[in-house]
Amino acid sequence: MTNIIFYRITGDYDAAILLACKLTEKAFQQDLPVLIHSPEEAISEKINEELWGFKATAFLPHQIEESPSAPISISHHLDPGNHDALLINMSSHVTPDWFSRFRKVVEIVYDDAQVIEKKRQRYSFYQGRGYPIKYHDLTRTG
Repeated sequence: MTNIIFYRITGDYDAAILLACKLTEKAFQQDLPVLIHSPEEAISEKINEELWGFKATAFLPHQIEESPSAPISISHHLDPGNHDALLINMSSHVTPDWFSRFRKVVEIVYDDAQVIEKKRQRYSFYQGRGYPIKYHDLTRTG
């Protein structure tokens, strides 16, 4: 069954992208393939740029793909390709229908009232279907 992990952070969407990069780096170090699902092409491009430069000592080989197949893929299309390990869902409005094929799904909650409400709805959706959920409140870590 898919494990759902929510991260609550302080900050805006840029802070969420930074956390997504850090989580991607951690997964890459563990040889865990990652699909970062974004809501649109412009966001995919922004995530792409951030992955290349978020940390001077990090090298995360990745690409933006329509049908993802690279170990680290960014996609704003509704096709998960051959991914099934870790899905980082950067869309605040859409949970892809295929999320349940993944071993882990990450949802990032940041300081935006609409996003918080959408993520609450998503939490209830997952909980109501019996998915195991973990919640990490990173707002308390400084």
